[in-house]
Amino acid sequence: MTPIDPGALHQRWVHSHEEDRGGEQVFRPASHAFPPSRGRRALDLRPDGTYVESAPGPTDRPEEAGGTWKLAGGALELSASGGATQKLEVVSADPDRLVIRT
Repeated sequence: MTPIDPGALHQRWVHSHEEDRGGEQVFRPASHAFPPSRGRRALDLRPDGTYVESAPGPTDRPEEAGGTWKLAGGALELSASGGATQKLEVVSADPDRLVIRT
């Protein structure tokens, strides 16, 4: 497995659910031309090690949460300000496409 460059992750990633396959989720840069959707999850991975995650809430309006992130052994670890940690396996990371397995 090729090591992931953490610098390649520093941007706002938006879930491109149309491209998901077999337990893998595809994220594209926010500048990508997405088809219309009621709402999309987004991860803004910042160079200072913080992140902001947004997802559609109960009324379809985006709700945000944040915390810190790091890349550890091929996994993206998101530690929320409230204490919970998510580990997402990074399958591949290119400037225009991030694929994770949850």
